[in-house]
Amino acid sequence: MQEQVELRDIIFENVDSILNLAPEQNQQRFVEPVSKIIALAYAGINEKCAGFLQAVYYNGQPAGVILIGKSHVSEEEPDVLQKYEYAYRIVGFFIDKNYQRKGIGKAALRLALEKLKAYPESNNLPVYLECHIENKVALALYESFGFQNINVIFRDDYSVLICFPNK
Repeated sequence: MQEQVELRDIIFENVDSILNLAPEQNQQRFVEPVSKIIALAYAGINEKCAGFLQAVYYNGQPAGVILIGKSHVSEEEPDVLQKYEYAYRIVGFFIDKNYQRKGIGKAALRLALEKLKAYPESNNLPVYLECHIENKVALALYESFGFQNINVIFRDDYSVLICFPNK
């Protein structure tokens, strides 16, 4: 059987399974709980922010979540973002503890960034995220996709990583 990673909508039929997903115990300090990720997505919808929340599925089973949304660049954000009015931000992304170390995160991020290309101005705006400086596995994953660690510590030991358009 060929292993398959796909992104799916979170709907009534799968929401309970999605809410039960969690990273490994030692990673929980690095990621938001699923309930908060869903709440952030809902807030983004109400604010009319372009973006998406998707469940990551592996061989037909829920294995993680990813939330990417377009938001206004605030004055508090790093200087490198200040030349943009908006940016796309990866707000919540993790793979459940039972599905890690199988390449699912890499495949899911690839699918999400591909999906993002269909969104307004996605080719002209940076995509950025914050990653805890001790989360070496995640940092390596993001850097393998061309995200640059700009070495700006932001909010309690979180480093900002940015992928600029057309790079």
